[in-house]
Amino acid sequence: MTIPILSGLQVVLRPMTMADLPHLMRWGSEPEFRWHQWGMRPGRFVEADARTWVEFMTRDGDSGAWVIDHGRKPIGFANFRDIKPKSKSCEIGIGIGEPGLWGKHLGREALGLEVDYLQRELGLHRIGLSVVAHNDRAIWMYKSLGFVVEGIERDGIGREEGFLDDVKMALVKGKPRPDFDPRPVALEGDHVRLEPLRMEHAAALFAAGDEDDIWLQMIPRPQGLDGYAKYIRWALDQTILGQQLPFAVVRRSDGELVGTTRYAHIDPPNRTIEIGYTWYGKGARRTPINTESKLLLMTHAFETFEANRVWLQTDKRNARSQDAIARLGAVKEAELRNERILADGRLRTSVVFSVIAEDWPDTKRHIQGFLAR
Repeated sequence: MTIPILSGLQVVLRPMTMADLPHLMRWGSEPEFRWHQWGMRPGRFVEADARTWVEFMTRDGDSGAWVIDHGRKPIGFANFRDIKPKSKSCEIGIGIGEPGLWGKHLGREALGLEVDYLQRELGLHRIGLSVVAHNDRAIWMYKSLGFVVEGIERDGIGREEGFLDDVKMALVKGKPRPDFDPRPVALEGDHVRLEPLRMEHAAALFAAGDEDDIWLQMIPRPQGLDGYAKYIRWALDQTILGQQLPFAVVRRSDGELVGTTRYAHIDPPNRTIEIGYTWYGKGARRTPINTESKLLLMTHAFETFEANRVWLQTDKRNARSQDAIARLGAVKEAELRNERILADGRLRTSVVFSVIAEDWPDTKRHIQGFLAR
């Protein structure tokens, strides 16, 4: 099988040859690339490794590989393999070997070129891939082009240091992702900026959140920097499954991270979503930050996602939180008795509030007026 050159606006995909071994060796030896691409700790990708990889990825009739060029320089690779004629399917992989170019949408464009070739020229119906669970940026890139998470293979990747989860995704013709599909986005107001929560926020979140007052009603309390890293990782794992979307809350006046909030209980068929898991350090409480954060999240939910219902809930014992939600104009709906088991074994009764689409214009004006005061 002779694979063609594929050209886009920023990248060109050209067939890989053995002359590209030095590039593969360099990329495969870059620590950050190794960790996010393969879940491997620092090490060397020697010539024998690169040669074996190229031989496997360029088997005639079964696989193919490209080098991704940007500005006439090689920056990464794309490949396909395991073509199954009967099911019209294959597996793919892609990697930008220069971490300094991550976030520039070069991988997204290369992936789009590859997918178009596989569907249009090879007539494939299903395109699958695997990605290590901690590679959040790659997962969202795949989702942006229509790939759907089909499951997480727990401890599916074995390394000398231990095991890693393997996320399975696929793009299937005629089965698009749902329209109601919250994705990472930055939301900015006058007082606050909400940006997608990432692992690199762990130290700042620890600094903002290591207060007794915050965790009186919210448990379990993360313990130390490692605890906050695990707190973020769990939120991002829920994001992979499409169940949550967490944000870092950044105060605009000084650029300091002061708390976190998130979308949760994302329900695409019914177009409903919760705003929850919200907490702020003491320097941000009783300021416009919470009010504006809720305004940004509700506006995005109703006016971008076209949500039918946005709901909020809190522990019945947390009177301060209930008052804050009510002041926003949300309607108290119910108390869910013994709704969950807390980390310390106690049973929680949750108080549920909501804003529905019909309420939103009036509620928005109410919140804007509240902010103005």
